Amino acid sequence: MTLSGPRLHLLVVDDEEQILELLDLTLSMQGFHVTAAPSGPAALKQLKSAPVEVIVMDVLMTPWDGFDTVRRMAEQRRADNAADPGAASPLPPVVFLSGLARPSVMPELGDGVLSDYLVKPFRPSQLVEVIERVRMRWEHRHG
Repeated sequence: MTLSGPRLHLLVVDDEEQILELLDLTLSMQGFHVTAAPSGPAALKQLKSAPVEVIVMDVLMTPWDGFDTVRRMAEQRRADNAADPGAASPLPPVVFLSGLARPSVMPELGDGVLSDYLVKPFRPSQLVEVIERVRMRWEHRHG
């Protein structure tokens, strides 16, 4: 079963404009609905304004790196959930992208943050597989 398609909305975050455009185009061509953000602060703002099912996040960015951005997203989600328990929802799963090798131990991202990691360069099909895999794990956990 594939989860890709117009119903799966991705937030794609990268501070390199050409990479962001390439990811947007590639994932849109794969049938995903893509919202692009050029920085961690922009991604945090975007996440508050529209629901997404998966976050695709570059690791090496400024002013916040991808890990710090996800920690801030998780903190904001916890604060939002505390303010309105009836609308409580967990942070969507995250796929980290980096030219660096996967860390042997992932940094602490916050309670319940589900993530995966893909090393650049990668084929579009590999990215789609990781997005679908992390989303299926998230669905299994949160039903």
